[in-house]
Amino acid sequence: MSAPRDPVFRRRLISALLLGPLAVVLLYVGDIAFTAWVAAFAAAMAWEWIHMSDKDAPPVAYAIACATASGTVLLAGQSGVLDALAWGAAGTLASGIERWRRGWSSEVLGVLYVALSAGLLATMRAEPDHGLKAVVLLFAIVWAADSLAYIVGTWIGGPKLLPKTSPKKTWSGFLAGVVAGGAAGWAAGLLFGLDPVRIIPFALAVALASVGGDLAMSVFKRSFGVKDSGTLIPGHGGVLDRVDALMLAVIVAVLVIRVWPLGWEAS
Repeated sequence: MSAPRDPVFRRRLISALLLGPLAVVLLYVGDIAFTAWVAAFAAAMAWEWIHMSDKDAPPVAYAIACATASGTVLLAGQSGVLDALAWGAAGTLASGIERWRRGWSSEVLGVLYVALSAGLLATMRAEPDHGLKAVVLLFAIVWAADSLAYIVGTWIGGPKLLPKTSPKKTWSGFLAGVVAGGAAGWAAGLLFGLDPVRIIPFALAVALASVGGDLAMSVFKRSFGVKDSGTLIPGHGGVLDRVDALMLAVIVAVLVIRVWPLGWEAS
């Protein structure tokens, strides 16, 4: 019996081949080019979250969410973390007040999640000494974990991870993603001259967060009653469908680095 195949695999591959090189070029260029790219994605992510969580949301809800997410990224990459935090907090508060008038929902959580993850990515790249290396390391872990989790889970299958909330996710995909992400992080760390003793725990934590972020977004979408967050990226759905693994991974990466420095200074 042949293994199951994803009918949109070819479209996924084409989208990845088109978006991947663009991401690499903008990441290498850095500065305002990379920050603006992340800000644009953040605005799209915020719009998708509002649309998923409340299809009847008024235009002001979309405006606040998009402005909060994109503004946080621009300030994080070009001004500073404190300015970005202030903008993100103000936007989240405004979103909460606007939503409170209509009844509470997960919209506010989504605005905060999008702004925080995208803003931290811009902040990471803006580091003057090792920003490029840090984001390359992060991307290597996330792309390896996300790709192997998808391929193994789809083509090999096996016992379901959360059959009621995410029926396509399997234990084989979950474990493959964590192992692949850890291995990719270890390899990238060696390339950058980092101590394996420090890079391996970091890589495994980020890989786990990557797979967990993908799973969390699946749970959110099921709770909202939608299959995809949008239709912007062929084969992947929306922007949130493409970066769900990266969102939680970048937050965990920044937190882990704060308590477990990787030793960039010595590399």
